[in-house]
Amino acid sequence: MDVPGYALITGAASGMGKETARKFAQDGAAGVALLDLNAEALEKAKAEVEPLAQTKGFKVVTHALDVSNEDQVNKAVDEIKQSFGRIDYVVNAAGIAFKHEGGAAFAETKDWKRVLEINLDGTFYVLRAAANIMLNQNPIKSSLDGREVQRGSIVNFASVAGLTGIGMSTAYCASKHAVIGLTKTTSEDYAAKGLRVNAVCPGYMDTPMTRQNAEISKAMEIRSTQWTPMGRAGQPGEVADAVIFLCGGRSSFITGSAMVVDGGYTER
Repeated sequence: MDVPGYALITGAASGMGKETARKFAQDGAAGVALLDLNAEALEKAKAEVEPLAQTKGFKVVTHALDVSNEDQVNKAVDEIKQSFGRIDYVVNAAGIAFKHEGGAAFAETKDWKRVLEINLDGTFYVLRAAANIMLNQNPIKSSLDGREVQRGSIVNFASVAGLTGIGMSTAYCASKHAVIGLTKTTSEDYAAKGLRVNAVCPGYMDTPMTRQNAEISKAMEIRSTQWTPMGRAGQPGEVADAVIFLCGGRSSFITGSAMVVDGGYTER
């Protein structure tokens, strides 16, 4: 996939974030930084990722933090830069979801704020801190043909909920629409400076986040089997493959996109 550099991944202890870390190791990255709220799960993820490395000297570092905490994010990103010397790829996979029974009229403010803090604010804090590093580093060269590819590539996790409305998902839909807006405006700002910014929009996926809440799990089962043309939920690795493509040199002329990985859900 032409990803020879160093990656930073949030939400890396489980689901699509962890699977993306595994793919970076398998596809020849020099190292990965794994960020998540769960320190114990991070260490387990590190133990899974390290043996998959295809590059000599592959390095894994972990940082337990809350992405909605601006100071924690700035500190971690700076430390990662010191560890690796540069940051080539950022994957903003951290996120949470709530169902608001009865819709927006009954959504609790605390739930609204927490979803926006993690899904939108957290994405922005990581993007901003990493972009300040990427814009001041030399472009990375392709491992395939030696050409200068980019100063950095950022992939934000949006969702099909960022492209359409989903019932009783007030905060989640709002946050994911906003992530796509953040992606597009940032890509416009830095396209000519060698920093690419894209989003990936997963459909209904079989992940710990969708399984941990019975109501969300039930909705996912119905929509993945009955409303998704492929007739099933997606697997984390299927989204991770799209993320690795958007990060690497094979997508060097793609920026500002919102790539849909949804089994045909949004084409209906």
